[in-house]
This record gives sequence, structure tokens and C-alpha cells, in this order.
Amino acid sequence: MEFRPPREEPLKIEDIARITFVANPQVSPEGDSVAYVAGRADLESNSYRYSIWLADEEGYRPLTGGPGDRCPCWSPDSRLIAFVRREEKGSGIYVVPKEGGEPWRLYYTRWGVGRLQWSPTGDMIAFTVREPLDPGKWKPYGERDRMDIERIPVWFNGEGWVFDRFNHLYIASYPGGSERLVVGGEVNVVDFDWSPDGKQLAVAVSDDMLRPYMHKVYIVDLERGESRLLAEGFTVAAVRWEPNTGSHIALRAHRRERGFTTHFKVYAIEVEGGEVSCLTCDLDRNAANGLNSDVRGPSCLKMLEWSRNGEILFPVSDGGRVHVYRVRVEGEPQPLLEAEAEVIDEFTASKSGNDIAYTSMTPVRPLEVFMYRRDRGESLRLTAHNVWVESRLLAEPRHFTVESPHGGSIDFWILPPAREPECVRCVPWILYIHGGPKTSYGYSFIHEFHVLSGMGFAVVYSNPRGSDGYSEEFADLRGRYGDVDYDELMKIVDELESFYPQADPDRGGVTGGSYGGFMTNTIITKTGRFKAAVTQRSCSNWVSFYGESDIGWYFAPDLLATETPWSKPEDYIKASPLFRVDKVETPLLIIHALEDYRCPASEAIQLFTALKVLGKEVKLALFPGENHDLSRSGRPRRRIARLEAITGWFREKLKPRGGEEERGAEAQS
Repeated sequence: MEFRPPREEPLKIEDIARITFVANPQVSPEGDSVAYVAGRADLESNSYRYSIWLADEEGYRPLTGGPGDRCPCWSPDSRLIAFVRREEKGSGIYVVPKEGGEPWRLYYTRWGVGRLQWSPTGDMIAFTVREPLDPGKWKPYGERDRMDIERIPVWFNGEGWVFDRFNHLYIASYPGGSERLVVGGEVNVVDFDWSPDGKQLAVAVSDDMLRPYMHKVYIVDLERGESRLLAEGFTVAAVRWEPNTGSHIALRAHRRERGFTTHFKVYAIEVEGGEVSCLTCDLDRNAANGLNSDVRGPSCLKMLEWSRNGEILFPVSDGGRVHVYRVRVEGEPQPLLEAEAEVIDEFTASKSGNDIAYTSMTPVRPLEVFMYRRDRGESLRLTAHNVWVESRLLAEPRHFTVESPHGGSIDFWILPPAREPECVRCVPWILYIHGGPKTSYGYSFIHEFHVLSGMGFAVVYSNPRGSDGYSEEFADLRGRYGDVDYDELMKIVDELESFYPQADPDRGGVTGGSYGGFMTNTIITKTGRFKAAVTQRSCSNWVSFYGESDIGWYFAPDLLATETPWSKPEDYIKASPLFRVDKVETPLLIIHALEDYRCPASEAIQLFTALKVLGKEVKLALFPGENHDLSRSGRPRRRIARLEAITGWFREKLKPRGGEEERGAEAQS
């Protein structure tokens, strides 16, 4: 019998440095092995150390030493693995044998390399590079006397200034390493895929700076150096070429029928003739993974597979879970791998389609690598990077539904304290609101939730209207954000005691990030029922968001269902919590990253200034050098500092009783 130590301590803030972030499970063409990315936070260097690992039914082992390795990609004969390595000044494409050994550098660029893919013939690798139009004349922004800008966006979250850099497509020959530019100019390559004979590439591009979300799909003939337009009018997430005859190209995409709330679907396009068929339009679920988690690693996977058995595989978000579905060009979508109380996070398929490598997590287990053998009808767990978590005292979330005042039901979960007291009205609780708004909560692992639970708080999280995992109509809240969703969140709060009698109605807090931060701002301008609030990476003023955000000029009008702020200023003002700031009575902590270009830091500073002028209780915590993804991929020590700020604020304002505060302090010591 295997010995398991007693679970005495809850998960700690600093345990973020013990969790292994597992991502990018790339199965070999023959289906016998899985190359994947695994890494941890390094507190000493304040960075992450990622390397390529290899797993099969015999075990798992590191293949490269890192520390900045990602995007493993198998050669067609399953002998070699190409990957991207972050270097001190740029990026390199490296190749290593499956058996191991010292990787050799095939290609180097001073710019960032994105997704890469071997040609079916094995003598070329296609890849994307974010670069200037004239790399030889480019100067770092800090060395320029001025920056002349003629394009938007001027910056992009996580990438910095991008007004003069574009995502181009290259080919490097193997083993020679000589490169060739395939798609350049003032366009951004979104995704690409090889034809079965390796003579053509299907390429999705964005070439309209005012509508960067609208993409065109081209067929590029590499021998002739010619291209032709195959399709347009799509927002494309992934491209796949049919691997047998090359007769069709599959897209994971949508046509914006409901703006940015539209579900991604699977389309098949005839290469000759261009006829388009929607293969999943009747499914009414998003062909994407919209689940929130803070323990993911870097990935380059398409989440769209077309196997030689004729099946197209794709993800489906459904009520807090993610499944893998399959569909044929002439057929109906069917589930292949259905999750229960878990999330199938990423997957790839072998050439035959018989072997599916995937990562999976549950609310109490971080990501691990699994293999589904279709001929056996069984899933095998291949890794155990995070088995140590089993020694922690983790609460299990409880699922409930509440009737919405606008019809139908709303899913929500309560994560009780790790040490749950036997009492009534004694537990402080926090309403946590997800971002997006078209993302979701459910059966994923969230380190932050378990930290709060370990300190004695109950965490309440839900999927109100606007969330992913349900119908398109459910997700479509354009023009009603902060209205219908507010009603549903408050309905959960109103009925919380009936589902969880331990909840103390006088010690409730509210928090969230991005859209969740906007909703936190909205809530505290509409009600004083919460005793503390933390707003994170939020929007407070839609007028300034329109002009400053990297997506503002097209996202704000879509979300608010209106026109520009100079033509309809009343719509922007009505939706902005900043213009109701005099109603706030709740003590507020504002958390924001200074290099957040999605919701720029001015959103936080405007809100802070207004509350200070009004004499309200407010505190501002800014994080230099971090962006909109601070809570998920920020520098490790700053992620810890962020969690210390949040937990410190809630412990001070909600004042746990009955020893909860002391036990929480012990758990963090």
C-alpha cells in the first residue's frame, strides 16, 4: 500500500513555486510518445524555467534543459522534435532526436518566434516571427529620438509597442537552415498549415488595422510563388488541411454573427471551388476552451486536428467542463472524450487518429498528461508532476444552480474553507467574478481559490449570462453588461445562505479581474452589501478605454452595442462605473499592472483619484513591469506579492472569527 502523509496544511501562496505547469501535449505521428512542456516558477531568478519533456506508457523524462523551451513539434517520421528556445537576445528554432542528446540550432532571429510546423516531407519547417518591415534598420524604441506612428494598435498586451512590427511567415530548410519569407508586408499571420504534399500552405491573415479580427485565408503555392484568396469574412483561431487528398481546409472560426460573443465553430472549405460548410452550427456550444485557471504553461497548439481517418477533432466548452468532439465533412458532431468533473485542457491526435494525447485537470489536481487509446477505449495517465498536491488539505467545490430572474438557471460553485467549521453564519466569503466576459469557471484547478479557502474563506464563483460554455444567446450580453449579469450575481448572493448556511451575510467580499474587475466596480456603485472589494486589471471608464486599450476601438462599441464615444457619449458614460463613483461605500483595493495594454493603468488611476477626492476608503497597488496576465503568468515574486495584497485586504476587512484568522496565519507561515 502506498503511504500518503496526512493532509494537514492547506495550499499556501508560495506553493505557486512548487506547481509544475504542464502544457502543449504534442503526440508523435505514430502515437507512441508525447512531447510536452513542463516548468516551474523560479523565485530566485523571478522567472519561469520551461523545458521539453517526453512521456509514454513506460514513464516520462526531460528531453531538453531549458530554461526557455516551448512549442515542441514532431518531424513526420517521429525521429526528431523541433522546438522554440528563448535566448538572451532573440529566439532560436532547435532540433533534438527523440532519444535525447544535445539540441542543435537550426535558425536564429532577434525577434520572437511563434508557432512552428514541419512540412509533410520533413525537409522544411514553417514558423511565424513578429518583426519590423525592415529588420536591418530597426532601432529599439528607447534609442529613438521619436517614434513616428501611423498604425493602430500602437501597443499590444504582452508584446509592448507593435505599431511597426508584424507577424510574418517563414520557412527554414532542414537540415540546412536557410530561411525564406513566405508572407510579409503589413499583414499579421494568424495561423497556417501545410498541404499533404508539402507544396502549398494555407495561411490565415489579418490585413485591416481597423478590423484586425477579420481574417482572410489564402492558398500559397511555394513552387510558383503565387497565392490566391480562398475565403474571407471569418475570425480564425486555427487552420487544418485535410491530410489524405487535400480536398478541404478546416477552420476553427466564426463569422461574428453576434460580435465577439459568437461561438467558434468548425468549417470545411473546398480547396477547389471554395464552397463553405459549417459542420457544428447546430451544436450551439463554443468550439474553444474558455475555462479559467492560473496554473497553465505556454502552448502553441491549434486545438483543431484532422486525422487520416477523416475525423476533425475540436474542443467544446460545456457548463464548466471542456470535452473533445469529432466531426466529419458529411456528418454530425459527436463527443469523443467527455469530461465529468474535470477539464480536458489541450489535445493532439496521432496520424491515424487512434491516439489522443491530452492534458487534464480537476478542481483539486493541476494539469497532467494523459493518453486516450481509442482501440482500447481507455485513458492512461502518463505523468505525475503534481502528485505532491495530494498532501495538501484541499476543499472540494460544491456545485449548485440558481434560477435566474431573467429565465433559466445559472451554474455556481462554493469552495468551502479547507478547515470547514461546524457552525451557522460563521464563514466569511468572497464572490469571485471571472474575466472575459466570455470565459467561464468550472472544474479547473485555481491556485488562488485554494489559497483563500486555506485562510478560512468560502469562495463563491459562477457563470452568469455572458459566460462561455452555454448557448450563443446566453453569451450575448451586448449592450447589457453590468445589468442582466448584475441581477444574476446578486440572485446568487441573495440565496447564498440557503445553499451554504455557514456563510456570514455580514462578511462578504467581492473581487474579479478584467471583466470581473469591471463588474466589481459596477457592483460597488450599485450596492453597499459587500464589506470589502478588490478590483483587478479593470475598466472604469469606457471613453478612455476606447482610445487607449489595444482592442478598445472595436471591442468597446461591440460590447456596449453602440457607436463611437464622440457620437454616442451618453452610452459610454452610462456604462462606466467611474461616473457613479460617488455611490461607492465599500472599502476598495485596486490592483493593476503598469504594462497592461488591454485595460491600461489609467483605468485604475482615474478610479483611485476620484475615490480619494471623495474621501472614500481606497488603496492602489501597482505592479511595474507586468501586464494584463499578471495573475496567470506574471513574474513569480510579483504573483506572490499580488496574492499577499488581496488576502491581506480581505483578512483585514472581513475579520475572520473563531480562530480562522489564526489558522490562516499558521498556514502561511
